[in-house]
Amino acid sequence: MASHAIEAKYRELGGDAGFLGRATTSLTQDIGIDGTPGCHIDYNGGSIYWTSTEGAHVIYGQIYQKWISVGGPKSNLGYPKTDEASTQDGQGRFNDFAINGADTGSVYWTLRNGAFLIYGSIWLKWRSFGGETSFLGYPITDEASTPDGQCRFNDFAKDGNVTGSIYWTRSLGAFLIYGQIFHKWKSIGGEGGFLGYPITDEASTPDGQCRFNDFAKDGNVTGSIYWTRDLGAFLIYGQIFLKWKSTGGESGVLGYPTTDESPAGDRGGRYNDFNKGGSIYWSPSTGAHVITGALPPKLSWERINIVFPRGVAAGGSVNLIVTSGGHTTFSGGLHDSGLVGYDYGVACVFVDADNQPWLVSRSGSISGTLGTGDRQDNFNIESNRADLARNWRAIAAANPKLHTEARVDVSLGSIINALIQSIGVAQVIALL
Repeated sequence: MASHAIEAKYRELGGDAGFLGRATTSLTQDIGIDGTPGCHIDYNGGSIYWTSTEGAHVIYGQIYQKWISVGGPKSNLGYPKTDEASTQDGQGRFNDFAINGADTGSVYWTLRNGAFLIYGSIWLKWRSFGGETSFLGYPITDEASTPDGQCRFNDFAKDGNVTGSIYWTRSLGAFLIYGQIFHKWKSIGGEGGFLGYPITDEASTPDGQCRFNDFAKDGNVTGSIYWTRDLGAFLIYGQIFLKWKSTGGESGVLGYPTTDESPAGDRGGRYNDFNKGGSIYWSPSTGAHVITGALPPKLSWERINIVFPRGVAAGGSVNLIVTSGGHTTFSGGLHDSGLVGYDYGVACVFVDADNQPWLVSRSGSISGTLGTGDRQDNFNIESNRADLARNWRAIAAANPKLHTEARVDVSLGSIINALIQSIGVAQVIALL
């Protein structure tokens, strides 16, 4: 039966006048990877293989060489299920394979790239998207293992351009990553980077405005890459990613990322901006903070009452304005309502999301009824600081309270020390 089927296929292909030419072996018996028996005859131009389940099929050229190089009938592909045939777009050639009637995979060949092996879950995923006629195009690698041995993959290209990959893990299955998301992922190390492997196909967000893949490493979800037509592909991961997901992700108050996670400030801060106008700032000291809406151009504390210790007949108020451009304005007025005058000191501190305290202070004199000086001391002090501007995201993320301390007849340094000890910080940055 086998020899008759092979002979019939040989005659169908033109016999010794066809591209196969004359036989170079007699009928040879084969055993497949699962023990399935088969047989073949080799010819000058290729081979014809037969099994009782698949029948007789011709395989030759680079596709034949690739199949034999991975074990032929004893490979994960099994036996040919089709003759070598042309692809729908006419750009390639292929054979499909099967084991005991079950489809396993294919070997595809193009003149540009050569012959490559694709099988199993990756092959099924690729075929589900349209195979070689899809946006992925043709495999340009054999299915191979990642360096950590945790994953299998094929890369793909179309019209000479790398398009994407399909990655498979035993626990999660096969997932597709392509286009700008694929290139962004590859730029940060691909499967060897901190994101790890794709755990979703590229998919659309509910509003249809964005595309994304999620990723995981060592069983833990690590982050995502989001893409929009107008802005491109952006990376979000780690604690910022987790904080963002806790707000509803792309469907929440922030929307989808419009920047990569990026450095901010002088103390290791990181941030992502989002399309609904907000951002998330992460600090090594205090974690991730959500800022809804645009970063404020300024923060102000106005008419903050200054109260001195009991028995001091003086008081007043101060105002503090700091801006995203690094400008500080500290103003106010202190008044003596008693008989004696005072040398006073006022210190004000706010603490940013990096747990960094920022200080403004003022010392001066006010005269009482018995004195000859001014009872009122008004002041307005301004400065421009580049470090204030650089660390604006950390300041805005904290939405900080202003802490104050006022005393008389002690040094300004003592007042500042008492204040920073009371709020549990150190290493203040003086803005004035």
